[in-house]
Amino acid sequence: MIKSSSRTSPDTARHMVVDLPCGKKSLVRARSKIIKFAGEHGFSEDAEDIALATQEALKNIIQHACPADNKMHFECYAYPDRIVIEVADEGQGFDTAILEGEPSSPLALHGRGVQLIRGLMDEVNIASDQEGTLVHMEKKRR
Repeated sequence: MIKSSSRTSPDTARHMVVDLPCGKKSLVRARSKIIKFAGEHGFSEDAEDIALATQEALKNIIQHACPADNKMHFECYAYPDRIVIEVADEGQGFDTAILEGEPSSPLALHGRGVQLIRGLMDEVNIASDQEGTLVHMEKKRR
């Protein structure tokens, strides 16, 4: 489902590709990279929200889909009117219809990540099949 790179893209002008080891320690590195990228492209006001949404998507990879090569993959795109983050995995996928059901209880230990992502970002689309899952998130420029 994804094209994977083993580096951070050198073209930070509009696009950044990141692969990190699949684990909780990488969440801090991912957050730092996203905040820097967002700030460099005029999204400083929303950088924390964008980083938190991306961390939630990456946590889902850690919990449900760490790949055999042990890498988590995400890409960032900066456009004049929005920033786009795509988090992809090559796990077994899941039925996205379950995301449209009743929201998880605020006291639930799990299951609120997608709700949080949707609350932080302006547009969220999740596609999943037997080859993996793609979480597409957009935040519009204020």
